[in-house]
Amino acid sequence: MKVNKNILIIKGGYSEEAEVSRNTAVNVEKALKLKGYRTKSLEVDKNFFHWLLNNRKDVDVVFNALHGFWGEDGKVQGLLECLKIPYTHSGVSASAIGMNKYLSKNIFMTHGMNVPKGYIINKNKITKKEPLERPFIIKPVSEGSSLGIHLIKKKDSLKKIISKLKINNFLIEEFIPGNDITVAVINGKPLGILEVLIKQDIYSYDAKYKSKNTKYVIPNNLSEKTIKNILSVSEKSFKLLNCRGVARIDFRINKNSKKEDFFILEINTQPGLTKNSLLPRIAKNSGIEFPDLVELIINDAGLKK
Repeated sequence: MKVNKNILIIKGGYSEEAEVSRNTAVNVEKALKLKGYRTKSLEVDKNFFHWLLNNRKDVDVVFNALHGFWGEDGKVQGLLECLKIPYTHSGVSASAIGMNKYLSKNIFMTHGMNVPKGYIINKNKITKKEPLERPFIIKPVSEGSSLGIHLIKKKDSLKKIISKLKINNFLIEEFIPGNDITVAVINGKPLGILEVLIKQDIYSYDAKYKSKNTKYVIPNNLSEKTIKNILSVSEKSFKLLNCRGVARIDFRINKNSKKEDFFILEINTQPGLTKNSLLPRIAKNSGIEFPDLVELIINDAGLKK
């Protein structure tokens, strides 16, 4: 098997998720080499733009392994569009909208999808008057891997928690009690669904990457109708934002609802590809091995997305 393509894998970057990005890049590079691609892994730092400008003729496709700020919010996508270098995953607008949880939430709500009630609020104002009844969630408007997410319970000191936050404005959202559901979508079609079983109240960064108690199962306690509806909403949200390649859509099932009410939480246009990531798990459950998944992503690379 011979593949005549030079793949540049970009990793690291400026967000809190830089290490997750590097782990993704390691796995992707191994998979691409197995498939016969020529690869180079490049750290995104102050020298990144100059390297890309001087070497762009040697790059056939950029595999975007970045997560969070600058790599997932439309910025690097815009740069690659300007340089006319094909790249993986979603384009400028879908990335920017998907990364902004408040903006995407309002788009989903406008199109009839259930979303948790939420507001953008300044840290100075929330300590004076809380706009939602406890418990509620506070989280960054634009961040991934559940970084910066907090569940505020009845006896928690909101002032103390907020004082540790590095941002002034954040999203406050009603807490939906229940389990997390996630769906992988590839090229506009739902690939599969997983239920995340955790011992904590929220699927936090630690639960994702550090806990040994987190379990991932194919839902067996939801009705066929509910699963069908979740898959339908996943496909609709992917197309609504004009996403490309792969994405992961996260939901919560309200455990207090007899009708199995579900809420769309967010869409992830740059889902992780680490050993703990959900997308590869769903792909494997659907019969797609990791190298084949990575090649599917490469095959969708392009411009003007």
